[in-house]
Amino acid sequence: QALCSSALQVTFYLQQHTTKMDIVTSSYLVRATLALVALALVVPMSLHVLLFLVAVSGHVFRAAVKSRVFSTPAFVQRLGKVEPSAPVLLGHGKATPCPSSSSSQGARVCSADSKVHSYEDPLRWSLLPSKGINRAHEVHMQDTDTATVKIFIMARPTHDKDCDTSGAYPSNWHFQGRSRKWEARIQLRFKQLPKNPLFVGLEMEGYKPMPLLVRRAESVLVAAATKLLGPVYRSHGDDPSKADVAEVEAPCVAVPLYACDQMIVSDVGEEPDITSSLQGLGALRAGGFTAFREHVHATLDDISTDKVYTFCIWSVSNLIDLLRWEIGLPLSPQMDSNRFVPEPVVTVAMYELAEDKRADGSSEARHLLSLKRYFVQFSYWNTSSPPALTILQKVIGRICQPALEEPAAGAEAVRQATFVEQLVEYYLSPCMSR
Repeated sequence: QALCSSALQVTFYLQQHTTKMDIVTSSYLVRATLALVALALVVPMSLHVLLFLVAVSGHVFRAAVKSRVFSTPAFVQRLGKVEPSAPVLLGHGKATPCPSSSSSQGARVCSADSKVHSYEDPLRWSLLPSKGINRAHEVHMQDTDTATVKIFIMARPTHDKDCDTSGAYPSNWHFQGRSRKWEARIQLRFKQLPKNPLFVGLEMEGYKPMPLLVRRAESVLVAAATKLLGPVYRSHGDDPSKADVAEVEAPCVAVPLYACDQMIVSDVGEEPDITSSLQGLGALRAGGFTAFREHVHATLDDISTDKVYTFCIWSVSNLIDLLRWEIGLPLSPQMDSNRFVPEPVVTVAMYELAEDKRADGSSEARHLLSLKRYFVQFSYWNTSSPPALTILQKVIGRICQPALEEPAAGAEAVRQATFVEQLVEYYLSPCMSR
């Protein structure tokens, strides 16, 4: 008990007082502490002290390096972190080393104008109805009957730690100093005004019963999302083989529109460039949840076809990792996203629900397809765990064989680990040499 208490105290002290230590290092410290707690139950006491000293000293050293306590070029070169002749990528405010051309992840060319070439990640997405398959860090626009939509998705390479550390990827200027893993920006001008509250949701294809363990893990995630985003509607869908209703509900998750992190309202022609910094524009949910919710409600009450609305979403990225295709709480075991979805392709939608009165006078509580009017729709998937071509064709209406079969740089095709294997690897890997 004294050992575990000491380890926790040291970990929390380092987290609070090492201000420049990034969240990755903080995560390693917590993982190492939890691993020591687990080992304390089965290992003799003499080995406890040894493990404690080795783990704490190793992670303290790693924290010192990452927080730039040892920042001289000669010292870092001795660690093998930077080659003396390595080219330098000029980033947002400071220079960071670029991976050498001999990297196993492929060459990444660095230049003084901050352009990064040959970057590849496994994220793919497509607006619906589909006109093509897109990648991260690309802007795409589409006209529908209800709105003119422009979408920009950027993500840090969580699947490639070397690339993430070096900053040799598009949009690195935006993620420096931030813990978010990705950000989605949606800019639209309504052609038809919504008459009911708007929802932002995730829709899944097909139906698959969830095991009890997955349901319990999901309930924890939903509770965390509720604290972040507000009330969360979650449905596992209706089993078509057992449902005795006229229309079955597909698996889905939905939150009110005020769950977005930033909203900007602009006159037509004066809307911001969604590929640039939006800092200081519009209203932020981080500035106060209640005030932001009231601001969104007031804006929607006076919604207009002569305004352009920009919505940014990023806080949920702490729960959903698009590039690693994992879901989990921060500093906790991450689970394969395929455990939570029937098929490995998910549709993001902004929609309103029409009221549907039943014969008994009650309202339909389910989010049925027939009751939805869509303003934004796009599907995303990951090439490291791609959907079947028939499923993708059904969802987006077209297929692209190379986009599914070509593996992204840094994405490894490995056997999916079991939940127990994920737990073991998560808690014990920080104590092993890297």
